[in-house]
Amino acid sequence: MQRKINKIRINKKIPILLLMALAAVATIALADVIFIYTGTINVKPMTTAPLVFSTGPNAGPTNTNAESYINFTGGYGGFTVTLVITNSSAVYYYEAGQLTVNTGGYIYVSSVTTSYTTTTAPVQSMTIYIQGTSCSFQVITNGGPATTPTSSCSLSPGTYYISIKVVPNLPVTSSSTETVTVNFGYNVISGASVLVPT
Repeated sequence: MQRKINKIRINKKIPILLLMALAAVATIALADVIFIYTGTINVKPMTTAPLVFSTGPNAGPTNTNAESYINFTGGYGGFTVTLVITNSSAVYYYEAGQLTVNTGGYIYVSSVTTSYTTTTAPVQSMTIYIQGTSCSFQVITNGGPATTPTSSCSLSPGTYYISIKVVPNLPVTSSSTETVTVNFGYNVISGASVLVPT
């Protein structure tokens, strides 16, 4: 009788020892190893912006005759245009904006988004031209944003004018408004069109 009791006690200890061994191995397997690196980023302003957008000769607010048709204003981060369309096959806004290039580089369209108040987009297509170069960027095609990023276009230091051609979706109604947001990239190193995060 004595021998049977000892065997039973020994057998109960074995599963407990196995569980303890598994717990120790699991702790080791789940341990993390973290390497830490430090990056320091120093930010400083440029004294001269590579590109400066401003109002061209054929747009408001500078040209008061054009003000009821198009307003083009430049800012620190780009430009804002307010234009009108009507029931016509196209509208061409010639030299509405001015682009001053201080640092030579390559301009391209990184992204285009649109939003409108009606079920159909008021704009069928829209093309932006940089006069004095062969640069043109179709930003809307078939009523929606064009494929981006586009190929880049080389710009040398100097002054250029921006023209815009709009083909409306007919008929144009008084409730049709649309906002087109165009993000340009300007690569001062190479002609690569790099998709810019938004």
